Formats: sequence, structure tokens, C-alpha cells
Amino acid sequence: MIHQTNLFNTDPQVAGFKLDYMEVWNWGTFNDKVYRMSPHGNNSLLTGANASGKSTLIDALLTLLVPQQRKRFYNQSSGTEKKGNRTDITYFFGNYGQQQEGESGATSLKLRDKNARSVLLATFNNSDGRVVTLFQVRYYSGEELRTVYGMAHKPLTISQNFAAFDSNGVWRKRMEKELNTGSSKRIIEFFNGPKAYEEKILLVFGMRSDKALTLFNQIIGVKVLNDLDSFIRDNMLEERDAEEKYKELRENFQNLMDAKTSIEKTKEQIRQLEPIDRLAEDILLTDKSIKELQSEKDIVSYWFAVKTVKLCQEHLERGKSKLRQLDDTINANNAEKKRLDEKKSDLEVAIKSDTVGQQIKDIEKEIQNLTERFEERKKKEEKYNILIHKLELPQDIDPSTFEKNKTTAKEQKKVLTEKLDNELAERKRHLQNEKDNIEANIKNCVETIKYLREHNNNISGRVAEIRDEIIQHIGATADEIPFIGELIRLKDDEREWESAIERILHNFALRLIVPEKYYRQVNEYVNNHNLRGRIVYQRYNYDATLRGFVNRHAQDNSLLNKIEFKPNAQYIDWIEDRLYSEFNYTCVDTLEDFNHINEKAVTKEGLIKAKGGKHEKDDRAEINRREHYVLGWDNREKIAAIKKEYENICSQQAVKNNEIKELDNKRKETEERKETFSRLLDFEKFDDIDWQSYSIRINEKNEEKKQLESTNDRVKTLQQQLEKTKQSISKIENLNNELYGSQALLKKDEADTNKRCSDNTNALASMTSIDINEFENNHSELLCVDLADIETKLKSMQNDIDIKINTKRAEKNKKENEGRNKIMKFKNPSEEITTKFRDWRSDVNSLSDSIEFISEYQTLLKRLNEEALPSFEKKFNKYSGETLNNNIYTFRQFFKDWESLINKTINQLNSYLKDINFNVYPETYIQLESSKKRNVNINEFVQMLEKAIPNLREINSTIDGQRIHFEQNILPLMQRLQDEHWRNEVMDVRARFSYKAVEYYKADDLKRNTYESMGQLSGGEKAQLTYTILGSAIAYQFGLTKHGYDSSFRFIAIDEAFRAQDEDKARYLISLCKQLHLQLLVVTPSDNIHIVENDISYVHYVERKGNTSVLYNMPINQFKEERQKTFESK
Repeated sequence: MIHQTNLFNTDPQVAGFKLDYMEVWNWGTFNDKVYRMSPHGNNSLLTGANASGKSTLIDALLTLLVPQQRKRFYNQSSGTEKKGNRTDITYFFGNYGQQQEGESGATSLKLRDKNARSVLLATFNNSDGRVVTLFQVRYYSGEELRTVYGMAHKPLTISQNFAAFDSNGVWRKRMEKELNTGSSKRIIEFFNGPKAYEEKILLVFGMRSDKALTLFNQIIGVKVLNDLDSFIRDNMLEERDAEEKYKELRENFQNLMDAKTSIEKTKEQIRQLEPIDRLAEDILLTDKSIKELQSEKDIVSYWFAVKTVKLCQEHLERGKSKLRQLDDTINANNAEKKRLDEKKSDLEVAIKSDTVGQQIKDIEKEIQNLTERFEERKKKEEKYNILIHKLELPQDIDPSTFEKNKTTAKEQKKVLTEKLDNELAERKRHLQNEKDNIEANIKNCVETIKYLREHNNNISGRVAEIRDEIIQHIGATADEIPFIGELIRLKDDEREWESAIERILHNFALRLIVPEKYYRQVNEYVNNHNLRGRIVYQRYNYDATLRGFVNRHAQDNSLLNKIEFKPNAQYIDWIEDRLYSEFNYTCVDTLEDFNHINEKAVTKEGLIKAKGGKHEKDDRAEINRREHYVLGWDNREKIAAIKKEYENICSQQAVKNNEIKELDNKRKETEERKETFSRLLDFEKFDDIDWQSYSIRINEKNEEKKQLESTNDRVKTLQQQLEKTKQSISKIENLNNELYGSQALLKKDEADTNKRCSDNTNALASMTSIDINEFENNHSELLCVDLADIETKLKSMQNDIDIKINTKRAEKNKKENEGRNKIMKFKNPSEEITTKFRDWRSDVNSLSDSIEFISEYQTLLKRLNEEALPSFEKKFNKYSGETLNNNIYTFRQFFKDWESLINKTINQLNSYLKDINFNVYPETYIQLESSKKRNVNINEFVQMLEKAIPNLREINSTIDGQRIHFEQNILPLMQRLQDEHWRNEVMDVRARFSYKAVEYYKADDLKRNTYESMGQLSGGEKAQLTYTILGSAIAYQFGLTKHGYDSSFRFIAIDEAFRAQDEDKARYLISLCKQLHLQLLVVTPSDNIHIVENDISYVHYVERKGNTSVLYNMPINQFKEERQKTFESK
């Protein structure tokens, strides 16, 4: 018999919390009624046939005490530590088997569906009267299994306290009101998830840390120790968050590196902006030169206009004098011509009185008529020839050719008419419609940019105007009635998902949130007004009290983890709930992953899989453009995108104007050609242009006249006198014609000069008066210019100035092109730069691509030089000095403190082990001894960390001491720590030690034996050492004390612990529990009951009936009696 040591000076009946009873409802195969297991604080036995449901009850107990799924594992008696075929979901549904479905697979057989609910409850009592009841309620909401966690400081039962459960939480409020009202302390508490519930368990039961619950989990399926180091590290030593300490150090280090990177980025930006700034200055100077040349050109135009008016006035005076002289000469000539005309008449009368003379006169008259007709047809033929030459028709005209040309003219006129009325007219309408659309788009861009600049969001257009009209009417603000999209935006490091997420959330983002106080007013306005558009709004009447009641889970690659919310906005909780409920999409990188997800998945390319098998992908151009995006409360990128679109549309407008101009020219050419064919058709017959027949007849009549004149001498003399008179008249007429010509030229010159004078006078009237003294002093050679040369001089000077202007413009264009190239390079840097400075693009996105706004780059350069660079350098100096040094000190001290805590913990464990008998004959005890492992990586880490601690004397001895220490000692350490595998190895101080168990005699504390390796022990020795170490771990983690009434947890359960051990070692385990005053629940098959039956008070018997399990409770004596009756009956 193993001797009982007095480890704790307390009565086992009055020390700590023990299990009074546990109830389950709808858990696993325990179906449709409440089953209670009642050990009443005593040791008890849970038994039954294999697969009857014993492990199901143990897993219920484990679920209540180890709430976080990652820390517990079910069905440990199966021999596989983390067997995954049992989960709280399978227990909820009551899975009891599988049914084969053809050759493709099988489906699970279930006792319950999603309409059920499951309740677990356990009550622990302390002899001082304190009671703690743990409970969990599970139910389905939609497709999600939800869990309610709670604790009460009084006994509860499922039938009395949970029968009225409802998914809306009314039962919860009722319980809180019933139990907490009138009490100074809260009798019942509900917790916001498993972590808070676990923390309360640790506090109430006086456990040292969450390792106590992990230890409870491991005790259930206790196995013989194979690795003493791992057991001590995982179950006895506090696990401190070294990774969090590293992150704190890395964050400060990252601040320093960020500042360093910011300095490098800023200097690179300055380097690229400086030539842009110089080009901007050059362009400005060139512009100034062009304006000066334009001004000089204006002065030239003004001076020449003044000079031209003066010269024109002088020229007009000279012209008037010449006209007066011409008038006098013409009058004298006309008087002489009148006398000759009278003489001519007399001679003609004398000739006419003669018969031959009369005949000659008649012939002359006929010749004159024929000549008039000849000349008329000759002129028509000339006009006809001009038209056919212009139309490229045959030139050698005869009656046949004339008719062919006439037919061609009719056909071509019809073709051209149809072309004008149909093809060209339709093309003109089409181009005009396109132009109107472009102008409408330009107007829309301008209005959108204006609206976005006035409102700091990405939502514009009619929907934004409707919101403005609503809040103006009801007196609300945009913050009170926001668009959902104004409160959400994509995280900066998730930009690759922007297009896909914008497509999913677009319509949701355009919803307005209307709080309760404005709800009726908004309804009234929307109902009574024609909105001239569409608006969707959401009534906000949100109760946040149930938020913590719901256990949410979102994968790392969920859409919800790629967005962030506007700080301090009042509707975030509600939006987060709606996003979780409706838009918990999984963002997948590959189509293979997409294919394997049942619903709610999206690819970067925008393929969306929604509920019910619906798939969608919208690649319309307007959907994918940034100006269509609606998420975010910063619209600089959207404004930049719309600016770019605006510039593109303006270019389209210029192209369209050119197309319309070219079409108008083509229409004009076609119209002119059609009109030419119409004029050709005015010549109806060939006779209209046949002058040759008249030429022949004229020749014949001249011959007749010549024959008559040769037969009459008197007439011949009179005719000679008449001919001489006619020649004199003709001479006067010719002279007068010349004078009339000169007179006409002078009058035309007078009109032209008057017009020229008037034009210049009008031009001067539209000009601002200019001081031309300086110009005349610089160009004295122009003072002698005459009217004939002044236009040439003006054009010459203007051409010279235009050449200079064009040269300057060419220089400006060249510099602008160079500027555009540098701007493009600045906004679209090399991959090397974007890899090194990932936020470069976001820095420059809002800058315009247009050279017109080059001043934005000058402003940026000034801000970088005067503000950004000094700020980053100051920040770098701050972090590289005292701040980083203090963080390095703190980081090192963290590991020193952890090592001290480990040594303290081992000493505490040894104090427990000294009171536990390891062997009885002779009496011995176990002590744990530690030694540091030899590990190259750990030694490297320790040395690097020590070197990183600054020696202030050395650092301050040189100007660059701080920088040198950073580059040689701190930077290498931080770079080495980036290796996660290496970091995890060297930062776990627990892993730096190895342990051995040393056995001492109690009588004289002399060493008896040393156990450095479990492999050197027999199976029994391993088990005994395992239980001894386990006992010290329980005492340490469960917080067992030597002070009588306490709050320690005094209950463990062991599932089928005695299958592989001999009875002596099993009894040693039971004896150990007695020494620690632990209540023990043993789970074992009926054939091993004899080992423990003398140490238990109650038996809990599980039996399988069909697909369900049932539970029976009885005292051990009753169990023995029943068993004896069974044996006797056989």
C-alpha cells in the first residue's frame, strides 16, 4: 500500500471546487432530453461498452472547460490526439453514422437539424458554500453555428433555466433580470466569445494561466512521458509573447527604416523634380519672350496703321487733282467728237441718196446684225468651254459630243444630289451627334470634378445630388446621413483587389444610412418629390447589445480583411455586421481555389460566385474605370482619373471637329460640282454655241459689199471722207476710252485707298493707344517709307517677328515635350523605384499628367525641400537615438526576466515535488534540475543582442558613432530576426533549457538516482515518473494551496487510463490524486472497474439504444449489488 503523504494540510472535503453535476441536452447521441451525471463532488466512474457514448460526455465536459477550439481535442481515447471526425458541429447535429450513396461517396446520418439547439451545463461546489455553474448554448443562425457562453454563481438546470431559449436573446435578458436584480454582485454573466469566458474561468478557479486548461485537456488522455523537456516547457513554464515584443521592436525599428526610406524616397523625388522645376522656369521665361514679341508685333501693327492712314490721306489729295485734269480733257474731246458726228451724218446722207449706196448700207446693216449674233454665240461657247474643262468633259464640240455631255451632266447632277441628301447629310448628322455626346461628357466631367472638390468623397452624379437635396430639406448633415461607400475603403496594401471589390460593393456603397431621428422626414421628402433619379436608403435602428453574443469568423483572405473603416464614424458596427452577413466573400488567387469554394468567392479579375450558384463578371469599360469607383473618403485619385478622362475627351473633341470640318469641305466641293453641272444644262441645244455658221455668212456679205463699192466712184469718194471722219471719231473715242480707263483706275485707286484708310482707321479704333516714339527712334529708316512699299515693309517686319515667335514656340514645345517625358517618368518610375518605394505612386497619383499644370510639380518640390525632407530627417534622428536604444534595452531585459521567471517556476515545482513520495521503500522524492542547451543559433542571438546594446562612450566619441553602431550592430540583428524559423527558435527562452529528474532520499536528501532520458526507464518506471511530474504540474497550474478554504480547481478526468498499465501504477495514480485532494472522474470499460471501485462513490453507466445513448447514475454500492445479481443469475 502506497503511503499517503500530507502534502496539503486541508481536509479533502473542504478544499477547492469540485464537480457536483453536469447536464447535456442534444449533445452527440444524447438526444431530445436532459441527461445528468451527478458525482456530488466525489470520485466517480464513467463506464459502458465501447461506442456507447462515454467519450461524448467527456468531450462535453472538455468543451465547457476548454472553450477555445484550437486548445482542445476530442475523443482522446481513440488513440489519435487530434482526430478530426468529431467537432462541436457533429455533436450539435448528433452524427451517428454514414449512409453510402452509390459509388461516389457517403452522407452523414444525423439525429437533429439546424432548427435544434444544444445546451451544456456543469455546476461546481466549494464546501464554503460557493457555487459556479458553467453553461454553453449552441444554435444556428442562417448558415452559422453560434455559441452563447455564460457563468452563474448559483446552481442552474437546463429544464428550469434554458427551456425558454430564443435566438433573439429575450431569454438572456429575462435571466439577467431574474438573477441579477436586487443582488450586489452579478449572479449570472454572459461573455463576448470564448476568450472572455476562458479568462473568467481562470479567475474564478484560481488557475495560474490558460496552461491549466491545456493541462486539463492533456490529463484526460494522459500518455506516458517520452520527452521531459517538452512536457515541462509546454505545461509548466509560462509562454511569454516574445513575438509581440519582437513586433514592438520591429515597429520602432520599422519607424526608423520608414524614416530612412522616406528620406531616400524624398531625395530621389527631389532629384527628379529639380530638372522639371528648371524646365518650368525656362518655359515661363520663353512664354514671357513670346508675350514680349507679341507686344512688339502689336506696336508694329499700330505704327503701320497710323502711317498708312497718313499716307493714304496724302495719296487721296493727289488723286483728286489728277481726276480734275482728266475731266477737263474728256470734256474737250467730247466737244470735238460732237462736231465730227455731225459731219459723219452729213456724209452718210449723201451716200445714202445714191442707189448703190443704199444697197451697201443695207448690206452693212445686215453684216452688223450677223456680227452681233456671232459675238453672242462666241461668248456662250467660251463659257461652255470653261464649264466642260472644269468638269473634265470632252473638249472638241460637235452636235454629238454636245448631246453626250448633256446626258452626262443630267446623270451626274442626280448622283451628286443623292449623295448630298443621303450619304453626306447622314454622315453630318452622325458626326454632330457624336460631337454633342462628347460635349455632354466634357460638361459631365467638369461638373463631377467640381462636385468632388466640394465634397471629400468618391460618390457624385445624380445620386449625390439627391442626397444633398434631402439633407438640405430636412436640415441634416452629410455625416449624419452618409453613403455607406463614404465610410469604407480598400486598405493601401490590398490595391490589387480594388477593381473586384468595387464591383461587389458598388450598389451597397451607394446606399444612404438614415438614422431613426430623420427616418420619417426622409420618407416624406422622397415620397412627395420627383427625384429625377434613383436612391436606396437603409433605416438605421441598430441594437449593438447582441453583437458580442455572436461568434463571427472571417478567413484571412476574406474581403472583410481587405477593407478598413473611416475613423470615428458612428455607423461602423452596423456596416461591419451587414458586410459580414452579406459580403463575407473569399478572395482567391487561383481559379482552382475558386472552383472548390461553394459560394461567396471572387477572383482578382472580377469573377464573382454568389449564393445559389449565381456567377457574374462585369467587364464593361465604364465599370472598370477608376472614375466609376465609389469607395473611400479621399477622392484625390478619382479626381486625377477624371482629369485624365477629361483630357482624353477633349482630344476626341478636337478630332471630331476636324472630321466635321473635312466633311463640310467635301460637301462644299460636291455642291460646287453639282452647281457646275446645273449651269452646263442651261445650254439646251448645240445652236446656242454654234458661231461658225455666222462667221461664214459675214464673210459672204463683206464680199457682196466689196463688189458694189468697186462699181461707184462718187460713193467711193464720199466713203473715203466718211471713213476718215470715222477714224477721227474712233481716235477720239479710243483716246477717251483710255482717259476713261485712267479715270476708272484713279477712281478705283481712290476707292481702294479710301477703304485702306478706313480699314486702318477702324483697326486703330480697336487698338489701345501706344507710345510709338521709342519705336520710331529705333526704326528711323521707316519714316521715309511710301504707300506703295508700306505693306511690304509691314509684312516683312511681321514675318521677322513671327519667325522669332515661332522659334520661341518651338523652344517652348521642345521644353514642354522634355517636361512631359520627365513628368511621365516621375509618375511612372522604374520597377526598381516602385519596388523600393511602394507608396511612390500614391504620392504622385493626384498630380496632373498635363504640362499645363507643371506648377503642381514645383509646389511639390518646394514642399519636399522645406517640409518633408527636414521632417523625415528629424524623425530619423529621433528614432536612431534614444528611442531605438531604449527599445533594444527593453527587448534584452524581456528575455532576462523570462529566464528568471523560468528558474523561479522550477523552484516552485521542486517545492511541490518534495512533498510527493516517488518511492515508499525507501521514501524518495523527485527534483527537476535544468541546464542550458548548447545551441549555435541561440548563442548567436544572445551575442548579437548584447552587441546591439549601445556603449554610449564609444558612440559619443565620434560624429558618426550612432550611425556606425546602428549599421554594424542593430541593423544585422534586425535583419537576422527577419528569418521567422530562426526567430522562433532563438526567442523561446523555455527551449534554451534541458531537464533531468533527480531522485533523493527523504531521510537525508542524498541523491539516489538521475533520470536524464525516459528511454532508459521501464514502462512502469516511466508511468510512475510521468504521474509524479504530472502531480507537480497540477499543483502548480491549478494553484493548489496550503491555506484551507481556497478557490482552487480540484477536479480531473482520465479517459481509459488503465488499459496499458499494470494495477500498481494505476493505484499509484489514484493515490497521487488523494495526496492532492483531487476529485477524480475515471472513464474505463467494465472489465477494469475492480482497479478503482474501492476509491469511487458513484458510477455513471452509458448504454447505446439504437442510434441514441442513455445515462444511468447510481452509488457504487448499488452498482456492486446489481453486478452481483447479474453474476448470480448466470
